[in-house]
Amino acid sequence: MSIDKFITVFLFNKNKGMQYLDTLKEIEVLIDKYEFDKCLELIHSSIKTYGDKVELLNLEGKIYTRQQHYADALNVFNRVLIVEPQNEIAAYSIKMINDILKISRTFYFENPYTDDDLYD
Repeated sequence: MSIDKFITVFLFNKNKGMQYLDTLKEIEVLIDKYEFDKCLELIHSSIKTYGDKVELLNLEGKIYTRQQHYADALNVFNRVLIVEPQNEIAAYSIKMINDILKISRTFYFENPYTDDDLYD
């Protein structure tokens, strides 16, 4: 490989890397503004461009968790663990979601219309 071609490839990858970092920053800003639909659109288009990057997937899982779409969040965090099995963010998030689901399954709701005393 010639030095000119190497420099061209290096600069292209550097620019692509800078664009990727800018995208991550933009997603974080949108999350802070609670603009989750825009975030998901940007994440999905970024995944098409950059592939299954752990940072993008963790942000996608974070958004689904904030929206209380726990099944989608678990699917995304499990994809992270496939790409990077030692990812602590994904492992912790899965544990947290499972704890939330475990707590919500323990609530007892009584239907007031099934009380026999109401109809006497």
